[in-house]
Amino acid sequence: MSRIYKFASLLAAAVMLISCGGTGSGNEGTSGKLEIVPDKTLLQSDGEDYVTLTVKFDGQVVTEDLAFYIGTSIIDVVDGKFFATEPGDYDVWASYGVHNSDPVTLRAIAVPIPEMPADPKPESTDFKVRAMCMQFTGTGCSYCSEFMERLKPAFDDEAFAEEYVRAAIHNYQYTPSFPDDAYLQWSWAQQALGAINPSIVIDYKQLYALYAETSADNFKSLILEQNDSKKGAACGIAVNAKLVGKQVIARVNVKASTSGIYRLGAMLLEDGIVSKQINGQEWMNTHNDCVRYIDAAAKIGNREVYYGHALGNIEKGKTADYIFIWNLDDIYDAAPESIYWDKFKLENLNMVVFVTKSDGDAYSIVNAVDVTFNTPLPYQYN
Repeated sequence: MSRIYKFASLLAAAVMLISCGGTGSGNEGTSGKLEIVPDKTLLQSDGEDYVTLTVKFDGQVVTEDLAFYIGTSIIDVVDGKFFATEPGDYDVWASYGVHNSDPVTLRAIAVPIPEMPADPKPESTDFKVRAMCMQFTGTGCSYCSEFMERLKPAFDDEAFAEEYVRAAIHNYQYTPSFPDDAYLQWSWAQQALGAINPSIVIDYKQLYALYAETSADNFKSLILEQNDSKKGAACGIAVNAKLVGKQVIARVNVKASTSGIYRLGAMLLEDGIVSKQINGQEWMNTHNDCVRYIDAAAKIGNREVYYGHALGNIEKGKTADYIFIWNLDDIYDAAPESIYWDKFKLENLNMVVFVTKSDGDAYSIVNAVDVTFNTPLPYQYN
């Protein structure tokens, strides 16, 4: 999908395999942390706009004996200014003596950057928290109707709707007798998340499946408990997402309540998809929150994961900026099993944005938001 602007990806493993650079910086044999701090992560690909890169070693700014790279190729960064002449993602890292920094992702775009809504509480980091619920289902899944019926009171509860974000992933095998117009093949979910049909994966951390005790009240208690555990440690998400013709341009700001390494992902959803549900009641034949596209794939070591795009280390109270650009025709044409799909109904489209945070060797989702196109969403506080 050339128009979704994914270029120059840097595998995390590549950094570990590259020999250390630098020439006599005087810090050989010392331990310490090297990091790049950009003044922004979005720029225009016009060769005039630029990002200023500040390099710190153990918190102290260094300006000499530095080298900057994309992948294994050294790049020219004069006075800390990074320019781009082509749209795409640029994963830039630095070396200083025997030390290498983690990469930062700079996104260059050729379209106007949407303006962000004002932060209503600039000094606060007490954010509203929502769990991310990825529901695995399908019209040919014989037990999915029972799962849907048990959880319907929770999903119909308007007050409870403020506690979670739902994304329905129709990944059950295609059944000719019950063709699924929301079918989305995502084998990684079953391999890495242990997802089964029917089930819900909560925040990449917990599997909630069809057990004897499964009920709306049980599910609601689990979500409230999960959200309570994240209070004070989540992040804020502000979005300005525009649907212009058949192109989505969504700018996202992430504000950290605790310092850490964060990633960002998004999903395109569609409501009102009509497909007959096996063993189902009439209301089950209309499917909402159906995932049409997932933009969260990343490489960590030699693994493909859906933890999202790297935002790097964000200090408490600081922000990071990212932009998603999707062409709907590209998504439709490249979708697996797209012959079962109707074309997108533009008025029924929305998106979900979620943030993950490093937790040892894995990432978990620390917050998520539902996004309505052409309606800016500011940070939401308690």
